[in-house]
Amino acid sequence: MAKIVTGVIFDLDGTLIDSKLVMRDAYFAAYDAVVGDNSPPAFSEYCRYLGQSFSTILEKLGLPIEMKEIFVRESSLNMSKIFLFDGVLDVLNELSRLGVPLAIATGKDHERATAILEYLNIRHYFQMVVGSDDVPRQKPAPDMAQCIVDRLNLQQSETLFVGDAVADLICGRSAGLKTALALWDKPDQAVLGEKADFHLNHPKDILTLI
Repeated sequence: MAKIVTGVIFDLDGTLIDSKLVMRDAYFAAYDAVVGDNSPPAFSEYCRYLGQSFSTILEKLGLPIEMKEIFVRESSLNMSKIFLFDGVLDVLNELSRLGVPLAIATGKDHERATAILEYLNIRHYFQMVVGSDDVPRQKPAPDMAQCIVDRLNLQQSETLFVGDAVADLICGRSAGLKTALALWDKPDQAVLGEKADFHLNHPKDILTLI
């Protein structure tokens, strides 16, 4: 395949890192501590809004913002349970060797995202990390992707946005980028129905586009 990608923007959760169990446990812990009626919205409802900030997800689910502090605390305490997906490190190494500019666009706030990247020893691969608190509008708005493209002087038509959520694909597409749906964390049917230029079964599939 001819080279069609010269820069890559990655979502974080569900794309580079396996963090769903940590998010689930933190979500339920926060709900129990603040609401405590043993009937939280199902975690599948939470997952519908992945890619967006936790504050936004709370708003969409009609839940109190007071849950955020506990969610962040519980997530941080369980950072050791977050792992890279198989193959991610090899792909980052190869993309770095090839000199491909890399960036992160995540619904997490900048501080938490950076802490996880540093814990997993992969922060150095990325020229930029953009969190939900770094731009006026979070995903699915194009602001994160556009900020990265502008700052790194990337060509929109040659930049790939890789994510596992509807918000990721809309963000990339709205910014004029190519989009790729990451399938290795088994996104739900709503995500599978969203338009994407590529479907990737394994992280190494990204290398076929470089």
